[in-house]
Amino acid sequence: MNAKDFETLALSLRPGLVKAARQIVVSEAEAEDLAQDTMLKLWSMRERLTEYRSVEALARIIIRRLALNAVRQHHGAISLEDAAELSDAESPDTELERNESAARIDAVLAALPEAQQILIRLRHVEGYDNAAIAAVLGTSEGAVRTALSRARRRVAQILTQPV
Repeated sequence: MNAKDFETLALSLRPGLVKAARQIVVSEAEAEDLAQDTMLKLWSMRERLTEYRSVEALARIIIRRLALNAVRQHHGAISLEDAAELSDAESPDTELERNESAARIDAVLAALPEAQQILIRLRHVEGYDNAAIAAVLGTSEGAVRTALSRARRRVAQILTQPV
């Protein structure tokens, strides 16, 4: 694929990619960055793009994975506003308990398969409803409900196991 063909392809794909990323990440700027990263990945694969039935489907998979990785990376970060709200009078015991709880939650999530981790994070960390998750993952709401139910059961099993 030459540069002109790729440019035409990129112009047609970009709006849909930004929209797909925007459903996962909060910021419009981050969605634009993820679309750009997707275009860079596609450009690096330009010689093999003819091997794919649908370049658009490939691009959507790439941007979805990039966006979910971005969500995972931001998960542990604390904003300046959140940091300002933390109490200076908090006891070391309370802080230790909070850190242990966070470590336990991270360990439980790490024990889940990646697909279940993503579902739990999208639903319970990012606050997406089942319809939004279904749209992001390209599946039905029923499938999301079923998968979330299985993921929650697995979390309950892990939590009832001795530490």
